[in-house]
Amino acid sequence: ALATFRSLPPKEQQQGRDKIYERVLELLIERRMMAIFGRREKYDKKPEVKRRVRQAENQIIRDVYLSQLIKKYLTEERIKAHYDEFVKKNPAKTEVRARHILVENEAKAKDIIKQAKGGQDFAKLAAKNSVGPSAQRGGDLGYFTAKEMVKPFSDVAFKLKKGKISQKPVKTQFGWHVIKVEDRRTRKVPPYAKVKKQMTRQVGQKLGQDFIRQFREQAKVERYSLDGKKKLPKMPATPLRPVQK
Repeated sequence: ALATFRSLPPKEQQQGRDKIYERVLELLIERRMMAIFGRREKYDKKPEVKRRVRQAENQIIRDVYLSQLIKKYLTEERIKAHYDEFVKKNPAKTEVRARHILVENEAKAKDIIKQAKGGQDFAKLAAKNSVGPSAQRGGDLGYFTAKEMVKPFSDVAFKLKKGKISQKPVKTQFGWHVIKVEDRRTRKVPPYAKVKKQMTRQVGQKLGQDFIRQFREQAKVERYSLDGKKKLPKMPATPLRPVQK
C-alpha cells in the first residue's frame, strides 16, 4: 500500500494516506485484478512479459547489490573521517549582520550619513533612498562572512563595532554605500551528531561512485553507435581513489 501511495502524483500524496486510503485501495485492487486476468490468458509466458521481467530483475539485482556493497563499507570510521575533513574545510568564521544604503554618488551618501548620525532611523533611510534590492528590507543584508562580500565593503563592515555607522561612504563597483553593523557572531561548525545523516549520505554516494568506477575498469565492454554499425572508442580512463577496507 505504501508503494502504491508513493506512485501517486505529488498533489495527491500531500493529502495524506488517511484521506486517500480508498483511492489507494482501489488502485491495489485494479492492479491485482488485471494481473490475475492476464495470467489466466497466459501472459506470463509471452516473450514481451519475460523480457520486461528480466529488465526489472536486472535493475533490482543492480540496486540491491550496490546498496549491500555500500552498506558493508559504510562504517562509522569512514563517516567520522568525512566529518573531520568537512571541519578542516569549514572552520569557525566570524559573521557580521549589516544594513546598507546604496546610492549613485558620494555627495548623497555623505548626506545620508549626516542624517543617520543625526538620529534618523537607518532602516527608514534605506527604504527611502537605497537603490539596491535590500531597500525593501530596510537595507538588511543578513549575516555574511568577509569573503561573501566585495572586499571594500567587507573591509569597512568588519572593522565597525556593533551599532556603528561608517564614517565615510564606501565605494564599490555597485555604487556608494553607507553601512551600519547590527550584530556580530561566530559561525560555528555544526556538531557531528547534527550532520551525521548528511555525512552518511555523502559517504554512501561517494562509495557507490567508487565501486562503479572500479567495476568499469574490471569489465570488458564494447561500445557501438546508435545504429549498431560503428564501434566506439573506449571511454577515457577515470583516476580511481581506492576504497579502503
